[in-house]
Amino acid sequence: MSLKVLCQLLSTGSLHPGNNILPKRFKRIRIAPMQKITTFFFITLFLLTGSVTAFAAENEFKKNNPDVLKYEFARSYISALRYFHENSVRWEKNPPKKKYGKEDLKVIKISMDYLTMDNINLRVAKNYMTKYMDSANSMQIKVSDMLIVACDTDIALNNKSKNLWQDWLNVKVQRKPTAAEEKDFIERQREIEFKRKESDKSIIKASIMLTKVLLSQENLNEKGKLLALTAKERNKLLDILDEFGKDVMDWDVKTGQSTLEASIAVIRGILEDPIFISHT
Repeated sequence: MSLKVLCQLLSTGSLHPGNNILPKRFKRIRIAPMQKITTFFFITLFLLTGSVTAFAAENEFKKNNPDVLKYEFARSYISALRYFHENSVRWEKNPPKKKYGKEDLKVIKISMDYLTMDNINLRVAKNYMTKYMDSANSMQIKVSDMLIVACDTDIALNNKSKNLWQDWLNVKVQRKPTAAEEKDFIERQREIEFKRKESDKSIIKASIMLTKVLLSQENLNEKGKLLALTAKERNKLLDILDEFGKDVMDWDVKTGQSTLEASIAVIRGILEDPIFISHT
């Protein structure tokens, strides 16, 4: 019996328990006829609603993630990460304190120089993404905005840190700082570093979202495996990534990774993992 017929019977009152219009298979079930109709109706409604929801999700994915300039976008994003890498390497391989030891004034001046160079690189990274803020792909806009905000935040924090170093230099030139002044200086620098690490977490989120951007709009949803990249484009992006990230061979975010290592890992994963299918 079709849903249409059931609805007609329901509206005419023909489904009174005393009527014999229901098929025998319904009568064998020990529930009232009206309960059968109600159950059947809600099951059908549930199935129809599920289909509509899936269709809406598919349309939403295609609407927010059309296949426009995805290779170019990924190339720009990875290129922007290179400048974060340069900043990281500068501090890790040549830390001012290790380089100049107890020469406090040199340590301070080099630290300030490093922060200036950091900000130059952050502005370059930001410029890579600003051109996508009017993209037809709303997910590209969101990824770009997240990276741009991270750059702006880091630039502001670097300026604040640089000012602290300058104030500390002024004190050191004039006299020996008190223990309380030194403690206050260290605590304020640590606070800036904490805020920087918190801000940089958004870069990992942006990198994860980038992997969703790279999925083709031909997928039903963001769980699809077809990329909007050809095999040749995937290899080109890996070459760019390997120029600065070849030491990170993981495919996933893991405990203990830096912000940059985690970002490289998730991007490498979608570019290398054979479960993702290249576009033709």
